[in-house]
Amino acid sequence: MLLGGCSTAPPASSPTSLDTPQAWSVDVGAESSSKPMTATAWWRDFGNAELNALVESALLANTDLRIAATRVAQARALVESTDADRYPQLGLAASLQRGRDSSADPKANVGRGALRASWEPDIFGDKGLASLAAERDADGAELTRQALRVAVAGEVMTAYFDAQSLVRREAVGRSSVETLERLIDVTHRRFQAGQINKLDIDRLEAELGLERANIAQLKGAREVRLRQMAVLLGRSNPPMGLTFPSNDKGSSAMPALILPIELLERRPDVRGPARAIEAAVARLGVAKRDLYPRITLDWSGSKERLSIGGASASPTTVIGYGVALSLPVFDGGRIRANIEIHDAKAQEAMLVYEKAMLVALADAEAAVVQLASASESVAALETAQAAGATAVTKSERLFNAGLVDINTVLATRRSYLKGYDGLLQGQGAQLTAAVAVRRAFAGRV
Repeated sequence: MLLGGCSTAPPASSPTSLDTPQAWSVDVGAESSSKPMTATAWWRDFGNAELNALVESALLANTDLRIAATRVAQARALVESTDADRYPQLGLAASLQRGRDSSADPKANVGRGALRASWEPDIFGDKGLASLAAERDADGAELTRQALRVAVAGEVMTAYFDAQSLVRREAVGRSSVETLERLIDVTHRRFQAGQINKLDIDRLEAELGLERANIAQLKGAREVRLRQMAVLLGRSNPPMGLTFPSNDKGSSAMPALILPIELLERRPDVRGPARAIEAAVARLGVAKRDLYPRITLDWSGSKERLSIGGASASPTTVIGYGVALSLPVFDGGRIRANIEIHDAKAQEAMLVYEKAMLVALADAEAAVVQLASASESVAALETAQAAGATAVTKSERLFNAGLVDINTVLATRRSYLKGYDGLLQGQGAQLTAAVAVRRAFAGRV
């Protein structure tokens, strides 16, 4: 009893010495919006019903998520199995034996029915610690599932926006091909009139071939992304009939950011390793309890009937109870080695948790920097596109006034389409970065 009073649960002090920063090292300034990010269904911030349906379908049918759900069920069943060791065990037994012990003894019939109960009191807390470790493992499995849900939602969104960007770039590429074909036709007529040489035609036809090859590459990349999305959706075939509607204006802007400490408290991939520390420390406590004695209480009751040589005796009731005490004296260092193993595992869990915190903070800051950079790039590309559109309009007016030829108009339009393709790439990168920010700052899905 004195040893039990001296045994204590593992300390619940801070598992890591890592100092959490009070603020982010990156300054987004005016880039940050006053609109807070949705904590759970953050994909709805983009206002795209088609995308919402895909994400929610993936969260239901994704194979990795279904595997994670079975692991959570296993961990919860293990908690129940571990808790069962804390309660008394009750069992029934029955036997019937007929024969003789030696050739000189008469035949005997022995019938026996018994009830046995045993209980090992949790005096030193080892069973409670084992239950705690199992509970923390179950919590960790659930947090792993939540982190995977965040990852799956982010991957579906990234694949969707990549496919959307590729579809739009294909359309621009086809417009560029049409422009080049018209330009080549005009160049052929000028060549026949003796105004230019064959080199200009060869140069334009080479560019036309490159543009057609670029369209083929864009189409292939789009098919790849759709098939990757199919895997995320738990399907064998890619989704068909996607229309890729426009997203809400401002959905790519920087949302209002929470503090680093709030981020670490929110992210399941950080909270999971914290649970792993508690489980490892609890198992270390279980290993240390092997140094203490074990006490078991037993009770048994049975009713026996004995029949010898045809003569039957009256049934007899037998009851027994007792206390068993065991204490390790010499085991060759097995218990001490087991304690060292679990101590090292606890240290490992602490380092894993510290790494998870560092990765989470770096992931969030990298996503913020990426979105800020992409937004700045898109703003510059939009200015360039506006200037290109103005140049196209002016060239058409000059052509109508007879001041320039069609070759100038087509060349200006071709330059505008190239700039538009760059803008679409920048907008796609901005959407991907916006997804990365929401994924980095997301809590449970």
